[in-house]
Amino acid sequence: MKTSYFPAALLAAAFGATTTASAQTVTQIPLNYNFNGIVHAGEEFQPDAPDGYRSIADRGLNFAGGLPSDLSSYAFVNDANVVDIVYLGNRNAVDGGGRAFDPTADGDDIGIQPNWLTNVDQTGPQTTTLATPIAIAGISSASFLLQISNGGGTLDCTIGFQSGATTTSSIGAPDWFGGPYAGTDSTDQGRPGAGLNITEVSVDLSAFDGDAVTSITFSNPDNNSGGKGYAIVAGNINSGDTPVTITPVPLDFNFNGIVHAGERDVPDDPDGFRAMSDRSLDFTGGVPSNSISDPFVLQDQAGALDIVHLGNRNTVTGGNWAFEATADGNDIGIQPNWLTDVDQSGPQVTTLASPIPIGSGAEGKVLFQISDGGGSFDVTFSLQSGGTAFGTVSGGDWFGGTFAGCGAVDKGLPSNNLNLSVGTIDLSGFVGDSITAVTFSNSSNGGAGVAILAVNVESVGLGSNYCTAEVNSTGQAASMGAVGSDVASDNILTLTASNLPSNQFALVAVSPLEGFFPGAGGTSNGNLCLDFGSIGRIGIVNSGAAGQFQFPVDLTAIPQGAGTVSTSAGQTWNFQAWYRDQVGLGSNFTDGISITFQ
Repeated sequence: MKTSYFPAALLAAAFGATTTASAQTVTQIPLNYNFNGIVHAGEEFQPDAPDGYRSIADRGLNFAGGLPSDLSSYAFVNDANVVDIVYLGNRNAVDGGGRAFDPTADGDDIGIQPNWLTNVDQTGPQTTTLATPIAIAGISSASFLLQISNGGGTLDCTIGFQSGATTTSSIGAPDWFGGPYAGTDSTDQGRPGAGLNITEVSVDLSAFDGDAVTSITFSNPDNNSGGKGYAIVAGNINSGDTPVTITPVPLDFNFNGIVHAGERDVPDDPDGFRAMSDRSLDFTGGVPSNSISDPFVLQDQAGALDIVHLGNRNTVTGGNWAFEATADGNDIGIQPNWLTDVDQSGPQVTTLASPIPIGSGAEGKVLFQISDGGGSFDVTFSLQSGGTAFGTVSGGDWFGGTFAGCGAVDKGLPSNNLNLSVGTIDLSGFVGDSITAVTFSNSSNGGAGVAILAVNVESVGLGSNYCTAEVNSTGQAASMGAVGSDVASDNILTLTASNLPSNQFALVAVSPLEGFFPGAGGTSNGNLCLDFGSIGRIGIVNSGAAGQFQFPVDLTAIPQGAGTVSTSAGQTWNFQAWYRDQVGLGSNFTDGISITFQ
């Protein structure tokens, strides 16, 4: 069963627009909490309070000043002296036993075992049985907020259904240190401390359409001896989702900062890999299949630039990793040929050859990591209208997590895992506009490196796909999408297509009626999905190097018969593209997309 991080139930994206889902109905899960692991007002500095707060390791979330506003779709416990998380672990074994409860109260950082904890070993399964089953329909998911101490890790989530079916998924999170959420330290004292991160994970439940969730069980932490703590802070069931169109942004990379096959242990290769700090991601086995990165398109080629870097390698970590003047084979390499200016802390701009349209509920999603303690940076989307959309994203230190990592600086030798974060920028106020450029700037941590691996633009998709598209010369079937507004009077509609052969012309057609003509009467490799007697030609586009297109449609002038007609509420239009393909009969078709306007 596939799991996803930010947002729910996302599918892996090819280069071009793809369709997945966005939550519509959210039901908060009344979890069976077993641990008081969050500091609320009145719980600070009382390490031996018999009903009070205890850390799952050496620190915890600090809700004394209120609940986090950006996670308002979830229900949190907001009372002192009650259990508020689902905990997997053994507090007496965490940190090698360094946090074991004191036998008597003495006011130091380590408290006594509290009344609410009858058994300190909570590494076994923790189950929530729902008094009222939660019905699911359509594209659905369960999402949870996690924190994991001591390097991060994974655990199993088993969801039971009213039908008797169950599904088990592995979910995980990086180390909890760093991030935007108020934290505490000093173990059970709960003193204000460094910020912590919270990871949102999601489990796809679409295969259980029409069933109802009756139980959730968390089990099998990857450190079964209890050396780390696992906290599930909250959970939701997301049901009845609507389509979302994902368009990857082709970034202008400026740094070869990920180790691919053949780039390991050659620190002075003039065109090879260099770490942006002391370590890096390890893609020597190929781009990993990981739920946080699956929705994005990542660079999978050795010897190529693969990240947008914000930082200065010669000054990161106080200058410890400054490039050497001559090659000597140690961990620190020479400045590579591809890096003409080592100071990349200034704005890094990608200008798009093809503007990306913005549809309803649009968001920009940024996949990134930050070294040396984490931090934040700004993301600015330039718009075709001349305006801009701006946001700041933040993340914790990159150490720990679920992605294979390398150490030894520029040698890129296997080492500890690393994490990736996803930041979101709201674009919903710019429906009908298009993105022409994206700029990354203003890193808050001048002594760190920021790596942006990928950016997606996600808009609520319109309509529904129908009809079968045949595989083309790319090895994939071309697919139609649509973004904008389904309100006819708005006149905001852009058709998209992906998985087309590169640099080929396509004819975009429309009909009020669906059809199915295999091989288009023997003239094509694909299937015509429009009614043959009512087709109108909207226009001709080119797929470009990326094998995709975005085509704006004027809803007031839909070609029909000898002229055009204006779209009105209640009408349905069906769209399809017929494109050249240099195999077989020389052409193919996308699938169809049907949109009913309001």
